[in-house]
Amino acid sequence: MAIWRRLLDEQLDVVAAESRRTVLARLVVALVTSILIGLNRDLPTGAAWFAVVCAGEAWTWPASAAPAAGLPNSVLQRLSYVGTMLLGVATWSTVALMYWTTGQEPLRLAALGVLAGMMIHAQCFAFRSKLALAILGGVPAVLLVALATLGAGAQGVALATLAVTALLAVVYAFTSATVNLKTAQALEAAQREAVAANHAKSAFLAMMSHELRTPMNGVLGMAHALRTSRLDVQQASQVDALIRSGGELMTILNDILDVSKIEAGRLELDPAPFDLIELGERVHEMWRDMAEAKGVRLVYDVASGTPHWLMGDAGRLRQVMLNLVSNALKFTEAGEVRLALRPLTSHSGAPDTARFEIAVSDTGIGISEEQTSRLFQAFSQAEAATARKYGGTGLGLAICRELTALMDGEIGVESRLGRGSIFRVVLELPLAQAPGRAVSAERAGGVAGLRILVAEDNVLNQAVARAILEAVGCQLEIANDGAEALELLTRGGYDLVLMDVHMPRMDGLEALSRIRAGEAGPADVPVIALTADAMPGEDEKLSALGFDDVQGKPIQPMALISAIAEACARERGGETVAA
Repeated sequence: MAIWRRLLDEQLDVVAAESRRTVLARLVVALVTSILIGLNRDLPTGAAWFAVVCAGEAWTWPASAAPAAGLPNSVLQRLSYVGTMLLGVATWSTVALMYWTTGQEPLRLAALGVLAGMMIHAQCFAFRSKLALAILGGVPAVLLVALATLGAGAQGVALATLAVTALLAVVYAFTSATVNLKTAQALEAAQREAVAANHAKSAFLAMMSHELRTPMNGVLGMAHALRTSRLDVQQASQVDALIRSGGELMTILNDILDVSKIEAGRLELDPAPFDLIELGERVHEMWRDMAEAKGVRLVYDVASGTPHWLMGDAGRLRQVMLNLVSNALKFTEAGEVRLALRPLTSHSGAPDTARFEIAVSDTGIGISEEQTSRLFQAFSQAEAATARKYGGTGLGLAICRELTALMDGEIGVESRLGRGSIFRVVLELPLAQAPGRAVSAERAGGVAGLRILVAEDNVLNQAVARAILEAVGCQLEIANDGAEALELLTRGGYDLVLMDVHMPRMDGLEALSRIRAGEAGPADVPVIALTADAMPGEDEKLSALGFDDVQGKPIQPMALISAIAEACARERGGETVAA
């Protein structure tokens, strides 16, 4: 019984799945063979034989359905598939016997060819399973040796030569099957190791993202808070440099995480209505100060007819624009960088889509024709000297290419060494209606006077939250973990909770669950998650658990204040206003 269980293992399912993929080829070969049988024997025999083949293939189809879908067969299903193999090998062995028994030398050679073909099929497709190899390869091997030695009518040295030759062919076929099996097992082991290594890398990146974002939240948070205080010109300039440097560090971290998501196939789009022209304006405003500091003009040019409201992932499109403008400014010492939007004629002809071009041109160092061939590869820059002089990871353009492809668009570059470059992104996105405008902090009544509970175990992050929110008139109380937050919430009087996800004693997820269960005062108190996790799907997962919003670390002051205002407005029943 144990032997049968070992023979009827999951490797038999692999053979079944592979056989399903070649069913059409087998039917074509069977049809040709049935015609040959009809010509050499009689038409009814050929037709009957083909009918048996079709019946066998019809039996094989349900017996291989589960493995073809990636699911394991049951023991009974595997026994059923063994039955289909026995029928198949018997059917094709019959062809060899029919040819052999005619006594004609050409047809006897054809019989040996059929048996040799059956052995080749077994070693190519059935080598993964010992049972399948024994049935599909063993039966024709025995028949080949038997016909070559007992049915050929040879004697003496001729008989010995024939027998040894047949045996060598059989041994070679089964040796090849063994080599194929070892190669397949080695490839499967290597694949398992690669998958495990990829999972380990993802886990490492997730951990490092959290560990790096936590201190960066303190650095950038305090820098933003410091900028709101009274500073002289030199101090303000130094704080701005600190914020820019921190932002560049976060860009590098985000690029590395995005490359990891791309490699894992986990980079996804989150489509929503957005204003393309406003998106371009925000990108222009973000890089304008840096351009002025370098003495470079940054121009934003919008052609007439450029669409406004589209349906797409504004965050990812903004990332493409930011990377292209950042890249242009990095390699331009004088002159101008131009961000241009213009409409294009739609290829699809659909009235509810808009095709447009984003072009970023510069008067920088340019790129040679040879260098452009590898420009969109990860960790690649034009040349080593460029990387040393201008810095960067070489990830930005590779990410732009992947994001553009994900949006079914195209990206390309035109450049001449020493004459500047122009990067073009062409996209076609569905048109969208302008949505209701989210309540701003001012329209929601502002955040001044709100009583906010901050559940955060990191002392520096507590100080960041206090510096940001007290500057806009909020009243704060601090809880060092989820249990302490629940205790404070039972006393009541809080307008909103900022909840760190990872905390000792009781984390933010358990604390939220108890809040929503009514164990700590009002169950509908707005709760915003604070998290340094940046892996795919984290925001969606936290929102599904019941958080009103998710704010990533490092905290962006204006984004946090806006999220607080909107969450409190929703709680008061005034989520949106007319545009």
